[in-house]
Order: sequence, then structure tokens, then C-alpha cells
Amino acid sequence: MDCATVSTCHSLKIIPISRLTRFARIKSRVVMMTLGEADDAEAVPGSIKLSNSSESGVVKKKITFERSNVSDITADLLDGYKVSRLIATYVDESGKKRVVGSPDFPLSLDYGTDGGVFTVTLQGEDTAPDAFLAE
Repeated sequence: MDCATVSTCHSLKIIPISRLTRFARIKSRVVMMTLGEADDAEAVPGSIKLSNSSESGVVKKKITFERSNVSDITADLLDGYKVSRLIATYVDESGKKRVVGSPDFPLSLDYGTDGGVFTVTLQGEDTAPDAFLAE
């Protein structure tokens, strides 16, 4: 039996849909191209929590994480995301890159401050589970 390394989700990145030049979902994979690089969410290590629930064919997705550096500059950045349609990428527990959201089913962002960090929530609905990023 092969051993597999399992860790928590990490390397969360946020991409405004306005930066996508190509996006195609083919079965369980996504092929996409962006203008520039994805934005690092700067999540506090170990704080990323993913949840999915399905009801009547609709998959509700939610990602919460903490971000340090409570400042006006970070708040302005998060405010910009708050009025944008977003997708996110992350590395799952088994080391595979995953994609949450799409141009048809974007994520929304909300945030608040608690205990000296920003508590950030990305959420949305889709008809399929998180896709694997084709590289």
C-alpha cells in the first residue's frame, strides 16, 4: 500500500473574474488563463477552512480564513474584492490544485475583524464540486 501525505488546505489565491482571459471546465478539470498572477490571500497558516453542502443539485461552497495585518491598506484591498466577482484556487489536502467558482458561478467576499486579524469569507453556489486545475 502506498503512503500518501495529507496536510491541511493551503496556498489560497484570489482571482477577480475581470482578470480571466480563458476559462473552461471539462468534466472535473478547469483550464484557465489570467492576466497577471493570482493574488495571494495571505491566509494565516492553518486558518483556511473549506465547507461544501449540496441540496437539490446546488453545491454551496464556503471558504473562511484569517488574514493578519489589520490596516487601512488591507481593508481597502478587501473592500475592492467585496464589490468584485471572484474565483479562488487552493492546494487541497493531498497536494492537488483546486478551483472554486467560475464566471457563471462566482464567489463573493465578506470580511470583519476579530482578535487582531481579518476574518474573511468567500462563498458561492455551483452545480459541481471544486474542480482540479489542469496545468
